[in-house]
Amino acid sequence: MARFLLLLVFLFISSSQAATFALEQVTPGLKGYAVTAGAGNKLEKFPVEVIALQYDFGLGFPLVLVKASGEFIETTGGVAAGMSGSPVYLPTSNGDALLGAISRVFPESDHKLALVTPIEQMRGVRTLAYTPFGEEYFATLGESVPVSIPLLMSGVSERASTQLEPLFRGSGLSPLPVQTSGGMRPDESGYTLEPGSPISVQLARGDVTIAGIGTVTEVEGDTILAFGHQLLGQGPVSFAIAPAFVSYIVPSSVVPFKLADNGQTLLGTITQDRPAAIAGTLGSTPSFLPITLTLVTDGLTLVKKFEVVNDERYYGPVLAAATLQLFDETRQYVGAGTSELAWEIRFKNGQTLNVLEQVSDPDDISIATAGLAASPLEILAENIYQDSNIESVAINLNYSDNQNIAEIVEVEAQSETLKPGEPLVAYVRLQPYRGEPVVKTFTLTLPEEAKGTVDVTFRGGLEGPSNDEGPNEDDEPILSFGELLAALEANVQSKEMVIETTIDGDKNRLEQSIFPYLIAGEESLSITIEDPEASTEDTSLPTETPQEEGEAEPGSELLRGEPDSPEPELPEDSPEPTKPDPNEPSE
Repeated sequence: MARFLLLLVFLFISSSQAATFALEQVTPGLKGYAVTAGAGNKLEKFPVEVIALQYDFGLGFPLVLVKASGEFIETTGGVAAGMSGSPVYLPTSNGDALLGAISRVFPESDHKLALVTPIEQMRGVRTLAYTPFGEEYFATLGESVPVSIPLLMSGVSERASTQLEPLFRGSGLSPLPVQTSGGMRPDESGYTLEPGSPISVQLARGDVTIAGIGTVTEVEGDTILAFGHQLLGQGPVSFAIAPAFVSYIVPSSVVPFKLADNGQTLLGTITQDRPAAIAGTLGSTPSFLPITLTLVTDGLTLVKKFEVVNDERYYGPVLAAATLQLFDETRQYVGAGTSELAWEIRFKNGQTLNVLEQVSDPDDISIATAGLAASPLEILAENIYQDSNIESVAINLNYSDNQNIAEIVEVEAQSETLKPGEPLVAYVRLQPYRGEPVVKTFTLTLPEEAKGTVDVTFRGGLEGPSNDEGPNEDDEPILSFGELLAALEANVQSKEMVIETTIDGDKNRLEQSIFPYLIAGEESLSITIEDPEASTEDTSLPTETPQEEGEAEPGSELLRGEPDSPEPELPEDSPEPTKPDPNEPSE
């Protein structure tokens, strides 16, 4: 904390707005220099020469085309990913003046060419005011793209990082995933925040860290400008600012990039993410959501604790990445299996949502579990009623390597004709995956209004409408956020069987049973309810006819065994999920 305060004192004393090089005075042939951090965070100066001016019709503001040179650029192979925000200075009669920041390049072209976002456009991000320029000032050049952002990840493998793709879709950026060990912490005592310094803009912190690496353009008082282009382009944001430490710049004929490590010291908050720059406030604390992810398997309990930027759009992708990483670390291979998940989602109003669900997959249970883990949070993020205002999330998971699925293969009624009020006795044959068949007997009471021919449906939770139509199992529309939470909590689990019938357009649930395996398939029975008024026959009970030797019991063709066959026990390697401990503190 003391080091953080000393750093802020240094910032407030040493930072001041640099003189500005007026864009109208920019002409081809002007020579200046840029500043960026090299290995060991040493600030390196390299020459730049103005080539032309460009008006980017897509961005709506001008850019300056420059060519970098010098020994440093020759060594790196050109403008590298991570140099976004590197300040560019041009000489004036009163000394060097800040032109702007390196921000864009031309793909599959000369890596020494770069575009500079003018500093006045970057400063406008603070007030969302941009300086207009007439198109006559500029030549229109070929299409450019933002300098790639090295996306530093610790606690997330390259495979797990694929779950983050929705975050960058439509941003115009091509993140360059770079893995860090997350083990050795860099010495942060010598870090200095100044123009040219590397920074880590963090979307997640803790056991899972996801951060974009770029360069500081300007520090003035308690405000900071960086990158010269957007990170995700999401306007008002709350990203954490932390130090970054460059260990090496990797030359490449495709994309040279800075290899760096994340720091942990919180420097402040990025509050604006706009096309011209990212802007933030030093000394402020970002709003983050704490998440605890617990996996129980083979008697072991593994826990990941991390924080995600408090924005609903990030919860699902980051949680999916963390879940996939945790599974991959544990299983060490890709294959079939079955998982069970228990969510505890706490809201700022004190309310708690508990959800249970299961998933099985014949090819990659890790990917399937990651997708399911994100599902409730994505539903909440997409709700149309209100901000979900989630305060914390805890998820408990367990899994087995078996495909614990049983399919409904056949149903049969003891009698397909019933008198009014008479119960329906039905036999359901279940076929567990590569196991012995099981027959379950149900005694069901049909609704009093059931008349004529009635269809009774036996449906596994894997086949439920929730898989396609959202969390509501009923036909009734969800009309409020409260009803959405109730629907999520009451959602039919995959290991449940639902027996229902529809009468006069209204769905009637007759029974909902839970099993030690996931239930797939759907079968129906057509039952006829006798009309007592239309019957002229004697309704007294018939005399019982003795069963002759060899005569089959009702439903015996289906059963080929006892109706009440015992249900198999859960595999030893698939412990029951436990709800997260609400008293366990989250880091």
